[in-house]
Amino acid sequence: MKILIFENEFFKVENAFNYVNERYFNGNLEFTILPKSQDLVNLSDMSKYDYIFLDISLAKKSDLDGFGILKKIEEENISIKKLTILTGNGDIKNKLRELGLKDYPVLLKPVVFSQLYDNLKSLS
Repeated sequence: MKILIFENEFFKVENAFNYVNERYFNGNLEFTILPKSQDLVNLSDMSKYDYIFLDISLAKKSDLDGFGILKKIEEENISIKKLTILTGNGDIKNKLRELGLKDYPVLLKPVVFSQLYDNLKSLS
């Protein structure tokens, strides 16, 4: 199963992803980590992934932040299977509403193993 993670500080969540992968998925999850939006040349390629985790605050040199990626997904009607916002901002749902974006599931940082597993278990 292919997981796309837009995260500029992956080292802060890496242990959680690796633990859940080994413990619950026998190491069968394949992670692609991208710190900047332009690291995925064509955003429509997101449809190739089984699950996407999207940090809102990407690298300073990123062309788009997480909100910009969400806008592109919605404007261009990019087909995605599952997407969860990965953020340290507990008020993110209000910001999504303010920007007129859809309501996406949120996984707060620091990542709790059980919550990450709950997000991914539908893939098994």
